[in-house]
Amino acid sequence: MSAAERAPSDGTRVRILDGAVQAVARHGLAKLAMSDVSRSAGVSRGTLYRYFQTREALLDALAQREAERFFERVLAAVRAAPAGEERLRAMVDHAIRAVRAHPALQRLLESDPALVLEGIRARLSELVGAFHGPLGPMLEETALVRSGAVTSHRLVEWMTRLFVSFYLFEDPEPDATPHALTALYRLLAARGGDAA
Repeated sequence: MSAAERAPSDGTRVRILDGAVQAVARHGLAKLAMSDVSRSAGVSRGTLYRYFQTREALLDALAQREAERFFERVLAAVRAAPAGEERLRAMVDHAIRAVRAHPALQRLLESDPALVLEGIRARLSELVGAFHGPLGPMLEETALVRSGAVTSHRLVEWMTRLFVSFYLFEDPEPDATPHALTALYRLLAARGGDAA
């Protein structure tokens, strides 16, 4: 199949997933019906079911796409920043803002907290793995890791848990968080024995 033949169906799939974000933001998950998604996407229910035979298949595809988009944007912010603490600051700042600005994530936290926790628990190792790409090399240079006191993987896991907490518990000073974490990174990266 040529790219021209795929484009309309890919466009419809994107419309459906975009509509699903809007529908989740409006209704939450507990009350979300496929008809809500078809209305938000501007497609018939038949078209919706042609692309996603079940609500679960739609929600799985939506979660996968939104996670990929999130990490693509975080990695772009990381690549654009200078190495070291500025890179960490850019990553934290972008991650916090992206999560706070996502309408469906905010609605899910309000309407379906048990489902959010279940999803985080089920995908925590995936999140750690995704954050390890941009964070791992930075943390390898810290005194704690170089001394053997802790592995970079373990530090990434702790930082991922911290990022998750920023989603679960809104920070009253979100602009201060990237600065605080980069100060922590400076302490971790200190070459002297005090940090180890």
